[in-house]
Amino acid sequence: MDMNRILFVLIGCILVVSLSACQNGNSNNGISEPTSSPVGEKQSKNTTNQSSREVSEKADSTMVQAVQGLEPLDGKPKKIVVSILGISPFYKLAKEKYEALHPNTTIEFKEFESGAMMSESEVEKYIKSTTTEVLSGKGADLFAFTTVELPIDKYVNHGAFENVDDWIKRDTGFDQQQYQMNIMEGSKMNGGLYIMPVEFYLEALYGDTDGLKKAGVAIDDKNWTWNQFTEISKQLAGKNGSGYSMNFLPPEAMINNLVSDNYKRLIDGANAKASFDTPFFTELLTEVKEMYDEKELSDDAAQFRKSLLSYSLMTSPSDYLVRLASYFKNSKVYQKPHASDQQSGVSFLVTNQIAMNAHSEVKRDAWEFMKFLLSEEMQNYPHQTGFAMNKAVNEKAVEDVKKNGIDKDVGAKGGGAVVKVTDENLNALRDMLSAASLRNMGYETTVQQIVAEEVKAFFAGQKSADDVAELIQNRVTTYLNE
Repeated sequence: MDMNRILFVLIGCILVVSLSACQNGNSNNGISEPTSSPVGEKQSKNTTNQSSREVSEKADSTMVQAVQGLEPLDGKPKKIVVSILGISPFYKLAKEKYEALHPNTTIEFKEFESGAMMSESEVEKYIKSTTTEVLSGKGADLFAFTTVELPIDKYVNHGAFENVDDWIKRDTGFDQQQYQMNIMEGSKMNGGLYIMPVEFYLEALYGDTDGLKKAGVAIDDKNWTWNQFTEISKQLAGKNGSGYSMNFLPPEAMINNLVSDNYKRLIDGANAKASFDTPFFTELLTEVKEMYDEKELSDDAAQFRKSLLSYSLMTSPSDYLVRLASYFKNSKVYQKPHASDQQSGVSFLVTNQIAMNAHSEVKRDAWEFMKFLLSEEMQNYPHQTGFAMNKAVNEKAVEDVKKNGIDKDVGAKGGGAVVKVTDENLNALRDMLSAASLRNMGYETTVQQIVAEEVKAFFAGQKSADDVAELIQNRVTTYLNE
């Protein structure tokens, strides 16, 4: 029984008890009242029944509104403060359009002052100042996260952000059919959606179809795990004149792919615990090192043509098709492998996201602005650098490529490769957009930064797996408990 039904049952019970009490009260505990005429008695009953129905209907209506809907915007002057590294054209346009629609609302950006390129000290200063602001509960109403990696997991674990999944469920005007809800679902942390994705990339492996066929290797990418990928890599290495199964991925990036896919197994954010000093993690380190030592994997961009698989991101339909044409003569896109205890799905990376301060005093208005960022009007912004959260915008982008060909600026990066725009290729992209469900955490959290820093000594042969695992365990544990 869902919450709405429970509430209605409770209301019904209250009304029944109330009516019974009224009827019992009218009997005066057995003391006789003056008799009424039949006509008067009938009118009294009708009036009572009508009144009861009105009370019941009013109570039901009020409860439906409270459970299913949000209170309307009150129209009073409001100011929504948005903390952001630097105001992008997308957010400038959002401010302009939103304020035009809501004349009583002002969007104020709180920028971190910096030049075009941030030094390491500036990045550190930005992270510290933003973290202090977020965890104080007294900062901006909304926090927009774009390029610089911030300890988002810490913010969520400290309850600094509002669970916007609750707002989605309450807002009857939020049509979930319009959005990439699979991306939202895959972005949940600690059981809630605390960071709303605004834009994302897809993550995949491009494969040399001819080379894989000649090597006699079939890939069931809808079901393959990292363990199976390891076995296939051993089969592929050195075959068909190729030196590697996959390249273009440094070992620290590879290990963070595995950390991301096994994040829940390695990080218990809610209880501030880590599990890096375990055989599970040291075995991951050892296996990855062996794959690079045995030349199954390579991070050398110059060896690009000496592989049968290539790791890549996809940012648009044109970008997807150009990579499909330029990586191999006959390419196919495969899902990235997943952890053995994960469900199969396409991996994605969020590049623009926004969160609501759990202590904001204008949550209702802040939610309306967040929702506006996902509207077709805003998501159709021509200079977005990734896929949209609005399904109609993604479909339009696919249809535009089919009708007009690939974007010329993107095509120029393909090195003159002949791009084939076919229904088969475009439908494969549509399928990936629908199947995207595994969020790559490796580019946005302090935990992955710690991992990337410490594992380099192991891959260089300077420290043992156990020593590195212990260092990571200590640093991550300290970080989680700060």
